[in-house]
Amino acid sequence: MRKVAGIIFHIIGGFFVYMVCFLAFVNQPTLAKWGIVAGFSLPALFFMGLGLVMNRFQRWRRDVGVVLVSGAGLTFFIVFTFACLLMTEEFKQMMPAASLDFFSAYSSGALVMLGVAALGVILLKTEKKPADQSM
Repeated sequence: MRKVAGIIFHIIGGFFVYMVCFLAFVNQPTLAKWGIVAGFSLPALFFMGLGLVMNRFQRWRRDVGVVLVSGAGLTFFIVFTFACLLMTEEFKQMMPAASLDFFSAYSSGALVMLGVAALGVILLKTEKKPADQSM
């Protein structure tokens, strides 16, 4: 039961990691934008921490790395999908003219997304493999 609860908490934490990456694309004044990002970082850390507690911190680098890479990967997939949709004339005609101005901070969004993914990959690469207990 602890393992299932830990997985559920990691999934919730992954959703908040996705929101952190996605909200980094918001085009707002600097203080407001990073306040929003920090505000969504707190529940991400909280739920990932609960997941780690439920799993007794066993293989924590793998768990946190997978959550971070998955959250950044989902954000990349959604941004890529939306960019592909914007290449079609039908979709452009359906969108109001100024509807994309709110999510136009591409440089900060890309940096946060790449940073989260890089941290996840580093955690996955530096994880120590469990000792073989077959003997």
